[in-house]
Parts: sequence; structure tokens; C-alpha cells
Amino acid sequence: MRKQYFLLFLFVAVSATIKTEVPSFKAEEIPANIVQSMTGKSWKPESPVQLKDLRYLTIAHRGFDGKVKQGNMVVHAKLAQEILAIFQELFAAGYQIEKMKLIDEYFGDGINENSVDEISMTDNNSSAFCARYKTTAKEWSKHSYGIAFDINPLQNPFYKPSNDLVAPEKGREFLDRTTIRQGMIRKGDACYNAFVSRGYTWGGDWDMHKEDGRVDYQHFQKRISDVID
Repeated sequence: MRKQYFLLFLFVAVSATIKTEVPSFKAEEIPANIVQSMTGKSWKPESPVQLKDLRYLTIAHRGFDGKVKQGNMVVHAKLAQEILAIFQELFAAGYQIEKMKLIDEYFGDGINENSVDEISMTDNNSSAFCARYKTTAKEWSKHSYGIAFDINPLQNPFYKPSNDLVAPEKGREFLDRTTIRQGMIRKGDACYNAFVSRGYTWGGDWDMHKEDGRVDYQHFQKRISDVID
């Protein structure tokens, strides 16, 4: 009898473990509670896309500790299935992404859509949609359309040499790309290939040596005209 109870306990324990390890990849219309938490934060009525044109993704990914985690992103509806395919590919390759939460979780008193980006990046949060202006210009960022993606931003910072701007500033040490460390994106790796093979541009390929040049190692984007009619 004890043996039977032990086997039953073992079966339940193993089943529970298996259940938590099953990766989930799902796209859906933005749930009402998420709409509520986004409104006035990452999305506002003046945003260049409407909520009906966005999708809420549930994405399994492997953390820096190697464990399976569930993350979320909001992306343009026309890219939803393609983005799920990208992250399924990265998951199968064992590619590690530290965390993946909606940027709305970082808003608070006195924090707007531009300052929240630095906070999210410093926390090494991989994210997509946020209606905000570009870091260096008064025009909508590609993130405002749900067609741009920042992956492991701490290890893959934005850099503008002309004014020595690093974002996040805490990622300055990772401007040295000669030593590959956990979370860094490099040309030809699984993350690069998954995005670029599907028509995305990598910010790491930008020319930072031209006048007013910059580089953005965390960033992948599509052209607005390729997605939005």
C-alpha cells in the first residue's frame, strides 16, 4: 500500500512538473484587463495605432537561469503569428531571454512613456509596443506601431557617439562587443537569423560612424509600409 501511495505521489509530482514546463505560444485580442492597464500608459487615444489593431501574445522563453518562463508582448496584429514563430524558433534553439513583461508594469508616478523605456531597459526587459517618440527625434518610434522589438536591452544597448548617449546607461559595459557574454545579440546568431530572415532590420547593423549615427543592438524592426497599408 505504501508503495502504491508513493507511486501515486510520484506521478502527481512529475505531472505537475511537466505541466509547468509545457511552453505556451498564443496570440489573442487584448483582454479587457490589459486594455485597462495599457490605457494612459503605453497606449493613448492619440497613438498611431488603435487597440483593435494590436494583439496580446503569450510567449514561452528560456531565462538566463535556463528555466522555462512565460512572458507577454503586445504587437501589431499583422505580425502576431510571425512573432510567435520567431520566439518558437528561439525557444527550440535554447536562446535565453531574461524577462519579457509589458512595459506598462514599469509606469508609476512621474514616469512617462519615454522615461519608462529607460527603466524597462535597465531591468533587462524585452518588449515591443509602447506609443512613444524616438530617442533622438520628435516622431513616433516604430514601437508605437507594434512593429519593433527590443531583446535583452541591458546586454544590447543603444549608442549614439555624437553625444555619448547609451541607453540603458547601465549597459555601457556591453558596448564592447569583442567578448560575447550571456544575452548579447551578434550577427549570425539564432536571434539575428530568426528576425532578419523574416525581413526585419537589426539596429546592430546601423552605421554609428556617419554624422549623427547610432547603433541599437537590442532592436529589430520592420518598415511601417511593409505592415500598415
